[in-house]
Amino acid sequence: MIRKLKSNKGIQGLIPAIASLLIFFFVAIVYTLSLAFAVLGSLMILYSLAFGLWPFVKTNNYYFLITAFYLLTLGLVFQLIDMPDSINGPKPEFGNEFKLALLFFYFFMFWLMYISYRKKLKFRGREIMELAARDVDEAPDSYTERPRPAGVTELSKYDILDFAGYLKRNLVCMPFEEENRVLLVPIKQGNEFEFLYKPNFNYLSKTWISFAFDGQVSVHISRADYLDFKDDLSFDHLCQSLGELMISFSEFYAKGDKVRIMDRVNSVKTGLFSQL
Repeated sequence: MIRKLKSNKGIQGLIPAIASLLIFFFVAIVYTLSLAFAVLGSLMILYSLAFGLWPFVKTNNYYFLITAFYLLTLGLVFQLIDMPDSINGPKPEFGNEFKLALLFFYFFMFWLMYISYRKKLKFRGREIMELAARDVDEAPDSYTERPRPAGVTELSKYDILDFAGYLKRNLVCMPFEEENRVLLVPIKQGNEFEFLYKPNFNYLSKTWISFAFDGQVSVHISRADYLDFKDDLSFDHLCQSLGELMISFSEFYAKGDKVRIMDRVNSVKTGLFSQL
């Protein structure tokens, strides 16, 4: 299938690792190697909260807890390394506590590798936008900021909320409940940091699909997401396609065919991270 989105080669996800290595080498050079490992271990424990526990709280995706435990055990391994102050010093000794922490680290590392391969930790906004644009043709100068009506759903308010919760747990869309509707915001991998860590995340300025409790469905596509396509696509058709896609997902959910939703999402073959 021809990709309609531009490739994303951002390195946002590598920034914490790069910063950690810089801090490690700085402490090792200025102070001691033992202290450097202790500082690095403390950073990993802090990351377990920031990049494991907090994303779990924001998304209810239990797989993020695997990330948390992986980083926590990695931090403990670094904390328990007792390096000599000099190269000519005695060899480091690794006690039972270190060996136990290392065992748990390997366990969570392989588990994390498996769920990463299954894309359980990947925000699926890029796949959603690719699916929406699959049959949309080019039409220059067609973008507008105004939301467009996209159809009707027969789901009740509580069915809509349950459906939104399912999409949230599977990182397909992040729901934002208002008085009379729920907005479903597809978050692209690589753009999740704003959603996760910005205190006042302005979801109204993003691409969203609105499921009103009276059944009306409407779509807003942000200029940034529209410009992320390689070509100028027919805006009306794109909005209609995105709305129909989410309505079809809601129908799958209502019929108990949840697996069909992820089958459609996974039909867009992407990399494990943000690149298409």
